[in-house]
Amino acid sequence: MEDTLVPIVVVFIVIGLPVIGVFMLALAKILKGDGKSSRGGLSETEETRLIQDIHRSLSKLEERIDTLETVILDRESRAKPKS
Repeated sequence: MEDTLVPIVVVFIVIGLPVIGVFMLALAKILKGDGKSSRGGLSETEETRLIQDIHRSLSKLEERIDTLETVILDRESRAKPKS
């Protein structure tokens, strides 16, 4: 594997897969519904809370990715020989 591809794969495995999993579980919960509301799905309050949780998680994910990008770019700049 190329040196530049390894960090991308690591970031995807460490962060991407768990986020995708949580998103899929939340989506399944919304679609399945637990019969908690009269229309067969989640109540508006529960849906709003779920969407807010997803938004907060994605915001944290964005911060983590920015931090990882910084770390990777710093390592690359240190590894390059200075002319």
